[in-house]
Amino acid sequence: MNSVTAAPNPPEYNVTGLDYTDRRHLRYAGPPLIDMHAHVTLTMPGVAGAESSMPRSRNHDTAQSESQPNLDQAEIMLEVADDFGIGRIVSMCPPEDIPPLRERFGDRIGFNGSISKKLDEPDDTAYRLLDRYLELGIQVVKLWAAPRGRERGLFVDAPWRIEAVRRARAAGIRIIMVHVADPDVWFRSVYADRAKFGTKADQYVGLERLLQMFPDMNWIAAHMGGDPENADHLQALLERYPHLHFDTSATKWQVREVSTHRDAIRSLILRFPDRFLFGSDLVTRPGLMREHYVSRYWCQRTLWESAWEGRGPIADADFAHAENEPATPMLRGLALPADVLLQIYHGNAVRLLGA
Repeated sequence: MNSVTAAPNPPEYNVTGLDYTDRRHLRYAGPPLIDMHAHVTLTMPGVAGAESSMPRSRNHDTAQSESQPNLDQAEIMLEVADDFGIGRIVSMCPPEDIPPLRERFGDRIGFNGSISKKLDEPDDTAYRLLDRYLELGIQVVKLWAAPRGRERGLFVDAPWRIEAVRRARAAGIRIIMVHVADPDVWFRSVYADRAKFGTKADQYVGLERLLQMFPDMNWIAAHMGGDPENADHLQALLERYPHLHFDTSATKWQVREVSTHRDAIRSLILRFPDRFLFGSDLVTRPGLMREHYVSRYWCQRTLWESAWEGRGPIADADFAHAENEPATPMLRGLALPADVLLQIYHGNAVRLLGA
């Protein structure tokens, strides 16, 4: 058991006062990790969210010109990634960010194109976006379909998305990433209106339809399939669909729920070690401290490869606790075997990306 003493008014990335330089418990010693789920963007204030189809806005009150993108946060994140042994990151970002990011970071960064459109836009808007990403050499296509996107028409199996997958496949894309569900706790609060958002089980109907329609493509269901709370459900999906994979992204969510269901998730991974991929879901944003990125990579590696136990260091608004109890959930490491870590951290991504 590891204990720490929290400082007054601690930052969100370290509410327990943890020493992130103590990494003796991180025992993986294989090839560099591949982060299959991140959002490295140009950190201009006012940039729309990574999954939004809204136009980007630039901060014209600064001396920064359009021809000189601000790479400061990307530089910080990539430095931290290198410090934690991450050799390559596959990033979601707007298409205009790809050339400067590629110029600066070369092969250390690959790209995932998120295909979306506004409710009142024609389907061709999504197809033009896909074409632009394809021209820029993306390796993965992303379909963001969280329940909160339903009122904007962002169903995972909307006809225009099915057509986008067909076009991506015809262009040689073989990996589709999907986000179809959110934490169980959100379905008791954010998504309490079932008539509007559906149940959590409803979120998987469209995903399974696509998995059946495109068995020749590799699918990655983000954030441990959107259901780390229910290992039995994840197992059933893996058994039914041999082309389905899960990534480990969304650090606070995984720390909270994987730790709670440690034995069940560990058993699942040991049964299907070739179906899991390392991912952080880190997002570059203006003003973030270096320790923000450190906290996420520290927790991710600690969770999967060590037997470390203690209070998670990151503030978690979704963690329900009594008034006199600590405000962060427990982090209970799974201590996965070295050969399994090799697949999750490196081998499975190499196999899917073909590099």
